[in-house]
Formats: sequence, structure tokens, C-alpha cells
Amino acid sequence: MKHTIYIQNQRYQLDAADLIQSGGEGMVFGLGSTAVKLYHQPTPTQADKLRHWLAQRWPLPNDVLAPCAPVHDKKGQLIGLQMPRLPAAAQPFKQLGLPGFWPQHNLTTRQIVPLLQQLHQTLSRLHQLQIVVGDLNETNIFFVPQSSQSFWIDVDSYQFGPYPCPVAMPAFLDPTLYHVTNFGTRPYFTPLTDWYAFTVLLVKSLLQVHPYGGVHRQHKSLQARATAGVSILDGSVTYPPRARPPETLSDDLLHHLHRTFDQGERRPFPIHLLQQYAQTLRTCPHCGLDFPSNRRGCPACSHPTPLPNLPTSRTGLRTLLRVDGFIEAVFWQPNGRLLIITRHGEQVRLIRAGIGGKLSETVLFSGAPGYRFGAFTQANGHDFLVVNPPHRPQLLLLDIHAAQPQQVTLLETALFKNSAVFATTPHHLFRISGGWILRGTVQNGSYLEEAVGTAHQAQTQLFGCPFSNSVAGLHRIFAEHQFFALGADGTERPLPFVRPPHSRITEAAVVFTPQQVAVVAELAGNGRTATHVQTFNQQGQWQQSWELGDEAWETAVYQFPFLQKPSPPPLEPGDRLHFHPAGWLIQQPQQLKFLPYKA
Repeated sequence: MKHTIYIQNQRYQLDAADLIQSGGEGMVFGLGSTAVKLYHQPTPTQADKLRHWLAQRWPLPNDVLAPCAPVHDKKGQLIGLQMPRLPAAAQPFKQLGLPGFWPQHNLTTRQIVPLLQQLHQTLSRLHQLQIVVGDLNETNIFFVPQSSQSFWIDVDSYQFGPYPCPVAMPAFLDPTLYHVTNFGTRPYFTPLTDWYAFTVLLVKSLLQVHPYGGVHRQHKSLQARATAGVSILDGSVTYPPRARPPETLSDDLLHHLHRTFDQGERRPFPIHLLQQYAQTLRTCPHCGLDFPSNRRGCPACSHPTPLPNLPTSRTGLRTLLRVDGFIEAVFWQPNGRLLIITRHGEQVRLIRAGIGGKLSETVLFSGAPGYRFGAFTQANGHDFLVVNPPHRPQLLLLDIHAAQPQQVTLLETALFKNSAVFATTPHHLFRISGGWILRGTVQNGSYLEEAVGTAHQAQTQLFGCPFSNSVAGLHRIFAEHQFFALGADGTERPLPFVRPPHSRITEAAVVFTPQQVAVVAELAGNGRTATHVQTFNQQGQWQQSWELGDEAWETAVYQFPFLQKPSPPPLEPGDRLHFHPAGWLIQQPQQLKFLPYKA
């Protein structure tokens, strides 16, 4: 099945393998160095708005990936737009709100503040052109780590002239607009609502917490806190332990945040606050945190925030390992031992550990951040590590049984969203090649594979089960997703995920417990996003479903087994759960914890 489109009277054909992303409004395809967005349901209003935009020929900033040409079908109807394509290495600003992302990519505040200054400059220029972003949020602004590049997408939803911005993300929406139920009826946003969203973005990026995050006894939800004007700076709020202390920011920045989020003041963000902040930063020699030089000491080290651990005697929760740097991946072996991949700067290490602590440590290689890993064990107990360089299809298979890792083979796999598709289970590596899902293992020193399923070109993703030698996955066929489980015996079963009406899947993953498999989907519809989880038994029979809200994607994917526990242990966003025969492993950026099941 193909889409035939016309751009400036030139005919092109798009198929499912060209699909980059499917969102609430449309599907985005790659077309050479550009991207093409096709609306799910084109409307005359969208067509008029796009024609108006193209007719203006605004002198836009270079980082705004704006529509550059209309896209028509064979009948001449406008069905979408052409625009510049995001670089493969670009990451959404949302990643900066995750504490683990910073050490993983060797980022510092000194690098991010200039990026925020650039965003400020771009937003100011858009306002000078009488353009309002409207739905300014952490998923439609991208950046390239270790560079000053940023990219603004979803430009066709911007508000200009008589054309409204029809969508809004609640976490970035100015509370003065909470009363609006349909943003598509008329222009509601203003430059001041954009500056409110920019300030939310700044706080989430630099402190790793929403301005109305934390916990308050009386005002439970984000919207209730925003309406009451009770921000993280209020003394009655329990501040998240893993967020950066507010004192990480300058006093002038904190004063501006107080006037914005506690007192409800609205004004353009003063750029000099960021300029002065950047000039006064110094780095803690112990933990590496950047903070204003007028602080008496590091806000994180001199006044440490207690870790969210209940007493050991009550929970059994204890720390197995602390590292300098970042924990990249954790794998448990059939014998109960652990393989832990860590990074410090550009040096990648392999740590072998048990429930009692670290057993050995080996340097693997040096390289830029972004590597992905897998691990499996041969029947005779030999361990193998899979290493995937960032944004490349190669899989390096290493025998790590000996003191020095040895290369077994170098493989190549398919890509999905610019990432290599592979998954490991206790005894196998799965990859995609030539339209087949291949299952491999090592026998007598040789890597052997067999075909166990079919795949769609550039549109199939795989997820390995840590409890058995089975995998699950999804086939993305234009805007539709088909989920499946492939058992250890080779039997393929569909996972019949039921998509709620009037919604589209924008992100999807499959996660496991010993008894269940769950599909986690981020859905967009009616200008809102929400995370849905639906569980299935081992035979692929649907069991239950629940909704987690608009900012629960990481929680659902990383912490799924604890979502329904009556009294789960204290976890932070970004904490990753791993099964172990004796208990749960809790992976944090710089430490690994263990919680026995009896707790």
C-alpha cells in the first residue's frame, strides 16, 4: 500500500517504510532530506491556514522547521505539507526533564543555558512577526546534545492572523486558559501565554521538576496547584527528592519564578536573567553540579536531600551499587548474577555483581554517549554482550566470559525511528534482516540464527522478555499499530490492543511481568495526550486497561509492575525496575537498589 502525493506538480510515492512518526493530527514521512506531513483528516480550515502561511514568506529563524510547500493528492486537494527534516541525533526537550539523561550524555547547566537563550531569541523573533506558538511544550522543540542546535516542529499548528492554534498540552497551558474547552474555535493564545510555557520549559529542564510538581496535602493535581498558585517554591510543598534543589538557580531567577507561578504575574521572560545566571555559574568539584557562585556551598552536596528510602528494617530496600558516572543498562543472568554497564565520561565499563555487591569491573571501550546494549547467556553459562553504536544499524556481539571481551561477530539489523531494532532474552538475540525476525545464539563459538517471524521494512519494533525466550513487538502500518507476542516455541499471538475512539498512537512499547505482557501506548486526540496501559495473559488474551494521564509514559514503561501495587516502594520518575529471582532491582542514574519480594 502506498500514498501517491504531488509537491509542486512532481509526483512522489510514500509507503509505510518511509513513515517517521504518526501523531494526533497526521503522519510524518521521510522524503529525501525533507519530511512530509499528511493530515489524517484534511479539512478546509487546515488548507486555508497553510496557504495563508506560505503566502506570507516570513523571514523565520533557521531553527523553525516551517512548512515550505503544500502537498496535494491526485485530485488536487491539499492533504498536507512539506518541511525540513529533523536530524537523526535530535532529542525532544522533554529528555532534559529526566535526571538520568544529563549524565548519560555528559551534559551540564553551562551547556543548556545557552540553548535556552537561543530558544528565547527564536520565540522573541516569532512574536515580532505576529506569530504565537500556542502549544509550546517540551515535545515540539528538539535539540542535539553537545551542540547549540535547536529545532522547532509542528509549526503548522502555530497561531497567526485569524487562524488559531487548535491544541494545547495541559502541563504547559497558562492557567488563565483553563476554561477553554476547544482551542480551535478562535485564537486564544497570546505572547504572554507563550512566555508562561517557556518558563515552564526552563524549570523542567534545569530543575527536573514541573513548577507545580512535588506533593501538597490540599491541592493534589497540577491544575489545582496552578489555580491556587502553590508552586514548588511554597514551603507547604514536599519537594521531589530526585529533583535539583531550587538553589541551583540564581536568586533573581527564583524571584521571577515566584512572581510567575505563585503570584500569577505575566510578562515576557527577561533575557538578562539567563545572561547573568550563565556568568555566575561555578561547578561543584564533588558532584559536578553547576550553581551560582554566591551560594555558600553546593546546593546538592552541602545540603543533601534525603533519598526516598523508607527504613531498611521496614522495606528491605538497600543499595547494591553506587558509581561515578551513569548506569547505562542492567541485565540479570539465569544464575542470578548481574551484568551492569556504566559510563564515566566516554569510558564504558562492565561490572559483574550479585545481590551481595560488586564482583569485578572491566573497561570495555571509549565512545560518545548513546550506545545501546543487550545481553544473553549460552547454555554452558558463557555470557554475551550486544553493543549498538548510536544511530547505526550495526550490532557488535562480544563474548564476555573471559577477562578480556572477544568479538564473536558483527551483524546489521533494521532501523525503526532511526534506532537499531534488536532485543535480547535470557538465551537469545533477536534482530531483523531481509524482512525476517531472526533468533540467534552462540554454539561452539559460532553465532547461528533462524527465522521465526516476518517484519515490515523500517516499521517493526521488538521488545525482549527477561523471563523467557520470547519477544513481543509491533508492526506500524501508516497510522495503525499491530502488537504481537512471539513465544519461545515460535508461536505468534496477536495482542489485541483496543485504541480508544478519536485517538492516535504516538508512542508504543511492550513490557513484561512473569505472568503478564502489557502494551503501553501514548495516545493523542482532541488536542490532548494520555498514556494507556492494556494487559494480556501469556496466551494473548486481553485482561484490563487503565489510563495514567498525559505525563506518565516513562513511569508506565519503566515501572509497570508496580502500577497496581497497593503500597509500592518510593520511586521517582526515571527509575527503572528490573526483575530478579530474589526481588526487584531499581536502577537509578548513579546507583542500583534491591528490594526483596517479601518486603
